[in-house]
Amino acid sequence: VYLYDAAAPFVDYLAALDDATAKRLTVGVAGGLVDVCVPLQWNFHAPLVVEVLDGEPAPDLDDWEHVVEFPLQLPTGRLRVEGAGGSGERELELPAGAYAARWSGRDFPERGEYVPDASSRDGYRLQLWPSAAAPGVLELKRWPGYDALRAAGA
Repeated sequence: VYLYDAAAPFVDYLAALDDATAKRLTVGVAGGLVDVCVPLQWNFHAPLVVEVLDGEPAPDLDDWEHVVEFPLQLPTGRLRVEGAGGSGERELELPAGAYAARWSGRDFPERGEYVPDASSRDGYRLQLWPSAAAPGVLELKRWPGYDALRAAGA
């Protein structure tokens, strides 16, 4: 999933992926583009809840299987959420500015188990809060099956 300001003149998808790969993380950043490498990449209909908050929320790690934080710059306030591989995009209007963001995912299948798109239960949440000094990329919780899927080339 790609996140970036919709008015960005150019986004470098491969550079963001290279950043994640080089750091062995599940999120990469290049310029204003954030690439969230979600563990399941075959469910293009998974629900995503976006929450815009006044301040940093408590990290409810017990409720989520995979949680990452990253900075997100939205100079125009037009957040584009784009699925990889041309799977669709949405644009959201937010107050313009610098944000800290937390992406959370849950209800993933057993490690390595393929679940067809229509029967997948995974769901996601994106929390955003204003932060002029947003932290760098940080994995707060890593889904145990993530590395098994990467090793299998999924």
